[in-house]
Amino acid sequence: MQLSDTNFTQLDWVIVMIYLGSSILIGIWANRFVGNLSDYLVAGRTLRIRLALATMTGTELGLVTVMYSSQQGFTQHFAALYMAVIEGVSLLIVGLTGIVVFKLRASMVLTIPEYYEQRYSSGVRVLGGVMMVLAGVLNMGLFLRAGSEFLTAISGLEDALYLKWIMTALLCLVLFYTVLGGMVSVVITDLIQFLVLGVGMLVVTLYVLSSIGMGGLLDFAASAEAYVNPTRMTNPAVFEQAPAIGPLTILVQSVVIFTAIMLWPAGASRTLSVKSPETAQQLYLWSTVPFLARRALPMFWGLGAYIYFFHGGGSALADPLRTAFQEGHYSTLAAMPLFLAKIIPTGLLGIVTAGMVAAFMSTHDSYLLCWSGVVTQDVIAPLFGPLSQQRRIWITRIAILVIGVMLLIWGLWYELQGNLWDYMAITGTIYLAGVLPVVVAGLYWKPASTAGAYLALLGGVVGVLGLAEPVLWLQSNVAGWIEAGHMTLLAFAVSAAGMLIGSLLLPDPAGPPSANAT
Repeated sequence: MQLSDTNFTQLDWVIVMIYLGSSILIGIWANRFVGNLSDYLVAGRTLRIRLALATMTGTELGLVTVMYSSQQGFTQHFAALYMAVIEGVSLLIVGLTGIVVFKLRASMVLTIPEYYEQRYSSGVRVLGGVMMVLAGVLNMGLFLRAGSEFLTAISGLEDALYLKWIMTALLCLVLFYTVLGGMVSVVITDLIQFLVLGVGMLVVTLYVLSSIGMGGLLDFAASAEAYVNPTRMTNPAVFEQAPAIGPLTILVQSVVIFTAIMLWPAGASRTLSVKSPETAQQLYLWSTVPFLARRALPMFWGLGAYIYFFHGGGSALADPLRTAFQEGHYSTLAAMPLFLAKIIPTGLLGIVTAGMVAAFMSTHDSYLLCWSGVVTQDVIAPLFGPLSQQRRIWITRIAILVIGVMLLIWGLWYELQGNLWDYMAITGTIYLAGVLPVVVAGLYWKPASTAGAYLALLGGVVGVLGLAEPVLWLQSNVAGWIEAGHMTLLAFAVSAAGMLIGSLLLPDPAGPPSANAT
């Protein structure tokens, strides 16, 4: 048996293509229901709790989530479940208290930067929009590569050229129906994708459990090679590309995930699309279970892949897999789809793959719409407005296309070093570190000023220092103990200090309070 052997056949390709074709038809049909910008960006604020829950889960349970979670399960075993615990607790806190999300929905804004203008100034809104789009495009820059690695690995396509063509084709498909239907098509397709993906995840989990067996899972958990305790500073996995976790990483991820739960733009767009502030709070409470599943199940698949290749039925492929990692033919992202391609039978594998492609599209459409909406509403309109509703829709559509091209170029050019989630957390910090003090202080601290907001937003740029290249430079020229986590925490600290110092030293001029100010 070869490493690239797969049960994926022409029948499975037909199943996937039928699903993709149906997505195109949905985009054309959804265009009928777009009458104004509110329809296009937030579906007219008509989402009730069940539909909002399905579309929010469909968005956040993207193929990139499946890939980075399975990569963590493959490289960090049981210890990787700490991420699911942090996210579940964060959702529970937000759902029970309504912290931030209740007041944000009550402000009746379309985007988070629009709140910046409500509370501070139009200049803060523009800067906040630019920072959000910059961080967002960088953050999803490797989504295309992750999706393409899944398809090439599961279908047995070894030529690197296929990776590029698949990236391009997937992007074109998502651009097509997102440009046409906006949030209406996103909500409709997310609902369908939620159902398809739910069935696919159940099927995959059953086959993974059947392949490794409960006995094999327990035996591995008791072995010295298993990584179980996330506070442990060393990873006992048998190959080099297996990072450890430790207390610093747990602290950093707790800060990043809790902030993202409340304020990540793609999720916040669902908060701003529901019918009322009460529904927004309920949405987070009810999301606890599906969000736990979206991290825990793919981690289990990655763990299953590790056991299969190094201790189970695929152990004859252990050495070829190590060699493929070392020579760059595959990354650890590919371990899970290589595993699934060998344990799931033909036909059923096509349905599972269609579910994963659904996950890929459900994230891309929402993210593209979110960033392009910010470009139109929070950068172009404040600088060059007033703009008619139809002109705003067309600018949003153009922005979707431009961002899509940027994502394709970045995905083809940038080589990932380390785990995909680490890259996403670091790039997300550019936005998250600034938005947290700006929104929280705006909602709950009366002295928060425009100057403080500017400084807080700019402080997020420090997050760039967490990328692999700056960290290596800092380790060589400043201090060898510096890690990416230190730079992430520094970005949050600098932004918070900027809000505090700027507000105290440069308060806003006294005057009649804004009707929209909290």
